[in-house]
Amino acid sequence: MIHDKESSLVFSNDIIADAQDILITNRIAEDFLQNQFLKKNLKIKSLWVLGAGTIMAGPFIGWNWGVSEAGPLGILIALIILTFYYLVFSLITSKLSVLYPFIGGAYGYVRQGLGSFGAYWAGVLTCFQFIGCTAAVLATFRNYLALINLEYSTLFSLGVFILLLVSLQLFSARIMTFVHYCLTCCALGVLVIFLLGTFETVQSSNLLAVAPSSFSWQEILKALPFVSLFFLGLENTIMAAEEVRFPERCMPYGLYAGFITAVVISFCICFFTLGSVNWQLLIGRQFPLLFTLVQVQSQDKVLLSTFTVMSSVGFIAALQGFISGYSRQVYALSRGGYFPSFLSKLHPTKKTYYFAILVPGVISLGLSYLMSIKLLIVAAFYSAVFVHLLVLISFIKIRNSEPEFFNLDRSVFNFFLLYMTIILLTGSLFGLVQNHLFDWKIIVFSLIITSLYYFIWGVRNIHQDAPEEAAAALKMRRNRIRFLN
Repeated sequence: MIHDKESSLVFSNDIIADAQDILITNRIAEDFLQNQFLKKNLKIKSLWVLGAGTIMAGPFIGWNWGVSEAGPLGILIALIILTFYYLVFSLITSKLSVLYPFIGGAYGYVRQGLGSFGAYWAGVLTCFQFIGCTAAVLATFRNYLALINLEYSTLFSLGVFILLLVSLQLFSARIMTFVHYCLTCCALGVLVIFLLGTFETVQSSNLLAVAPSSFSWQEILKALPFVSLFFLGLENTIMAAEEVRFPERCMPYGLYAGFITAVVISFCICFFTLGSVNWQLLIGRQFPLLFTLVQVQSQDKVLLSTFTVMSSVGFIAALQGFISGYSRQVYALSRGGYFPSFLSKLHPTKKTYYFAILVPGVISLGLSYLMSIKLLIVAAFYSAVFVHLLVLISFIKIRNSEPEFFNLDRSVFNFFLLYMTIILLTGSLFGLVQNHLFDWKIIVFSLIITSLYYFIWGVRNIHQDAPEEAAAALKMRRNRIRFLN
């Protein structure tokens, strides 16, 4: 037994062969908090911005591609499905983010329930979801600027992207959150302009139309990835838990506020867009809101000019949100030892993870030129579905192993709600098989390479003092904890 003059916390682990005790003194704990944890300066409004701001590009781009697959009625059903399992996901993560308030987000939760290999995959898929969405928004932003005939549109969009990358390194989280808040509010104002401009042109008959092809669940599965643009990015909120001042109070409200905002935006935009124009006119249109407003308000040049110029704010707000999301996830995986350690280096004064911002930013920039926008959106959606499925399974395992933390929540997280969501997520994955959207050789090769990286490098370099890893060890030893004076 190791003793220290300071009061200490001892973990006795019978699993370890020599039954060696692990000692954490107050001094060690303080050093760990100072060196590893980030500044806790985020509150409910900041969390709402991280969720709502990240989805701000969704209403402006590509969601109408699902109309050609399932028609207006199919879009409505897809929205209901997505709303249901994002509701369950928000309820679950609001609990897990309080129990495990770490920057790893889904990686941290899966680490507690399914071990390091499942956590590694949850983290990698989350990284690809946010990097893929960043690339998709960046490519769409370039196309949007070109559509409105802005000279040097490519240089302008790249300049905005690079400016965001640099700004997120140089300024503190509080300053960048305020900037993100301003951008998000402006983007919401643009959506209000669209709703006011189409309010008098909505016809209920347009909303009840169905696609001329056979209407079945296959069409809805094909539409899901594009409709998910209204929700992709809400996961950004849970990855900021480590920077929240009062996670017990702020995390649930921040998550619910972002979710409600996404639901209201999605149903309002679909209702006013599909109700204002014939759905067949939206097929193939990359910017449905701008096209709809041009159709119904072609004489109001002031309204069209204002909407066209201000819509770019939605793209910038989404870019900032996705950059914040992937940088937090990359930083967490690097801090845990799964990724190279240089990615988790913090700025000595600003406490920003600059390599975790820059390196994935370069990757997303390359993907925006190498992959099509539709393929990026579909890949990001199925990455999110896999992550959500891992989180739900982990939640069930955590609740069963530590029921004392969930006694009051069993009525909410009941059998039907959880397993129905798992069935829906699993069914969504059949869309990947049904539609053959990807070359299976590439998928299998990527799975093998990514798994080999874990077994060759990741598992050998896991840092046991990382918060997510330490919490997993603590969970294993919880019944053996004792305090020493």
